[in-house]
Amino acid sequence: MMALPCFCTLDCNWGKVALIILPMTIRFMAQSTDSRRIQTVKFRDHTVEIHTVIINGIECLRLRDVQIKFPAVQVLSIDKIHQAFIHDEHGNDLEPLRIVACIGQVVEAEESLESFDNDFPSDLDEIKVTFKCTDINVQEIIRQITNAMTQMYELHEYTTPCYFFILPAKHSDMMLIDTVESWRHTHYKLYFLCECSRDPKEMHVAPHEGYSIKKARDFVVKYAPHLRITIQIAQVLLSVGGLVIPQLGNAAKFINNAVPSRFQDPQYYEDIQQQLEMVDNLLNKVDNQQYRAGASVVGRHQSRGTALQGAELREIQTYLERVDDKRSLGNLYRKVTADGHVRWVCLQHYDNISYNNEMSKYIKEFEAMGGKFNSNTNEASISQVNITSKNVEMMCKALGKGFNIVKLICRECSIDEDDLEKLLDIIINRSSIRCLNMGSIRVRNFFGITMYTCQEMIAEFNNQSLKVRFSNTYYDGNTLMFTRFLFQNKIHKNLDLSATDFLWHESDLRRCMEFNAVVTRLALEYTNNVSILNVIFYLKTNALQQLKLTHSLYESSTLSHFCEMLKKTKTLIELDLMDYTGFEDEDFINTLLEILKEHKSIKYLNIHITNVQPSNQKEVDLMKSLQNDELISHLCISSSVISSEFAEALLHAGAKRDTFTYLEFYNCQVEDDDKAKLQSLYENGSLHQLNFYEAPRWYVLLDETNGWVNIGKRSSSISTGNGSPNFVQLVTLLLREDLEQN
Repeated sequence: MMALPCFCTLDCNWGKVALIILPMTIRFMAQSTDSRRIQTVKFRDHTVEIHTVIINGIECLRLRDVQIKFPAVQVLSIDKIHQAFIHDEHGNDLEPLRIVACIGQVVEAEESLESFDNDFPSDLDEIKVTFKCTDINVQEIIRQITNAMTQMYELHEYTTPCYFFILPAKHSDMMLIDTVESWRHTHYKLYFLCECSRDPKEMHVAPHEGYSIKKARDFVVKYAPHLRITIQIAQVLLSVGGLVIPQLGNAAKFINNAVPSRFQDPQYYEDIQQQLEMVDNLLNKVDNQQYRAGASVVGRHQSRGTALQGAELREIQTYLERVDDKRSLGNLYRKVTADGHVRWVCLQHYDNISYNNEMSKYIKEFEAMGGKFNSNTNEASISQVNITSKNVEMMCKALGKGFNIVKLICRECSIDEDDLEKLLDIIINRSSIRCLNMGSIRVRNFFGITMYTCQEMIAEFNNQSLKVRFSNTYYDGNTLMFTRFLFQNKIHKNLDLSATDFLWHESDLRRCMEFNAVVTRLALEYTNNVSILNVIFYLKTNALQQLKLTHSLYESSTLSHFCEMLKKTKTLIELDLMDYTGFEDEDFINTLLEILKEHKSIKYLNIHITNVQPSNQKEVDLMKSLQNDELISHLCISSSVISSEFAEALLHAGAKRDTFTYLEFYNCQVEDDDKAKLQSLYENGSLHQLNFYEAPRWYVLLDETNGWVNIGKRSSSISTGNGSPNFVQLVTLLLREDLEQN
């Protein structure tokens, strides 16, 4: 089989560009080299054989392939009849210029009449033509790279960063990739790239420690074509000075301090370079396996170096372990630039991209309609304004062109229903707005009559997450506005709600959720009644795959009903019960584990359990599940005594169960020998995260969330806590946290 074209033979000045050119140009290869045929082409006294290509199912001869041999050629003929280039229904020539191939006949290559008048050019003229054509070819390559990157930017739904790469999590994992079987069990981490520049050489690693990948084999197989592009971009970044590239002056200092530590240490440069090469080899192994497994030759080559589409990229979160509740995706933020492109950038670059005079014009127009804009905080407010269709048209245009509003506050305003629909479509799906605060918003019909009033609602948009709170106040207008939000939502798959906003109005919540056509993950807090549970599990169009409940399931009757509902669900894949205080009810834990053991759809359980004691029922049930079932993914244990038998069950699950990757202990008694054994599982990559804390879990979460209480340092292995907050501090922090969430 012929090898794919490679630009490695270009002059060394092009060496760095070649790393980017190779994957970007692969997508323009229209068929396998094995199936390509030959077209005979004659120019003057010279006859050559040129490969044909398949484009949109038609076998063609490209003009530029002919010009590589005969630069002056502009016309292709057969039997002295000029062959028209393939064109669209309007007569416009399609790129690249090409004719239908005629295998078995000779295509006559001709110069244009203008060139024919100079039939005997001088040597200098020939050289000029050669250099001109070479320049054309270089420009064509650059154009192809630009088009490939633009395609990645202009996916139909811009909900996930396009640029990411993977590395083994630890140096010890590197050699495991060399064997076909071992790479499937290697612990990989995914890193996003900040898209602060259109030049790939000027990107940098996102300021995040990276995400552990679960189901590594499935991930690598699914995303291999996309990773071929991004892994080579990472290699280019490393070759031109490292993956941390100074950008926009003062931003560089902050970025360098925020990126993962492994990329900051110069001594790890060679290790990272070697790891990138090994991952590149891994992608080739995966490709070879797919080929041997029966994939068609054409399909195999068409998939190489191909950027995935939006729907496939949006699924990436399902492979990332412990994506934080804010769903921040590498602490990157979606930014709409002035030319309508979308980029995912770090906070330091967020305000430095595409700010120009056009933005100043939009600010003036916004203020002219009665709004106020704070350029320091990028917060905008509108108060006591009758928002007209003209106002909405201006705002939609501005937001679509990159007008950077972080927070929009609307108070005591009125707007027509049709205009509200247009404005919300832009705000929710295609703007940089991250918070919308509405109060006393009157929505009018066609005749100017108020249909309903949204009294109080705060909506937060964070990548694929939509968080909505009504401040525990119920009004019909709020519900109607929420319904409009769900109906307009096209990109946010993660919905975060509080059940207290719908207390005693569960039927209205059900009606709202029936408009849901996108959401696959629901995070719900304060779910302590049967009616809310019925809404979740009895939706007509239930497509929920992930369910997270916090501050929930406190009542025994609610626990029982919840277990009955679980038996009937057919769509859930992941269940997150990682509550702050932990579950203590033995009957509930026993019933839950028994149900999930036989469940056909639920594959992952994240749970926080408290008061596990030697030989009590909770320990027995957990040991049985850890030893026999591949179910528990993230286990958090609080205020417990860990026996040697229980530790052995944890060791067994960590070593044998690919699902079980996160383990945390809070205020638990664990023998030093058992700690050391568990630590060895973390060191060899079987456990992706292992933590020991002396303080209760909610103390630690307060410390991590607010940074106000110094309870203890958290590490990726063993952590110990020092000091303890006083009672007044803790109560104050909890109340403040609760108010901020609602």
